[in-house]
Amino acid sequence: MPSVRDGFIARFSEEQANKIELAAVGHQNTNHDKRGDDPFKWAVLICIGFECVSCKEYREYHGITISQEDFLGWCKTDGHLDTHNGDVDYMSLFCGVYRDYMPEMLNEPK
Repeated sequence: MPSVRDGFIARFSEEQANKIELAAVGHQNTNHDKRGDDPFKWAVLICIGFECVSCKEYREYHGITISQEDFLGWCKTDGHLDTHNGDVDYMSLFCGVYRDYMPEMLNEPK
């Protein structure tokens, strides 16, 4: 079974996977540095929380060229983020930013 990262690469590219990972590491701190069993899921969730793909200026800063719409759609259908067992950006979690991506973790219906 291919990894989540492999699925991302197949859809977007190795270069964009690297950009997502680098962006997430740039936001890493002691509040959300436990990556869990799948570090790529962690990177995706950190990028969602810090708006690295959704904010034009942040996309440009991080060199992320995939569209927000495609990225977030992939996150919902193929990211398997609801099985993530590491840290997230907790402020984003409390604000409901992850609601569409982690409903089981949040005990909400899909």
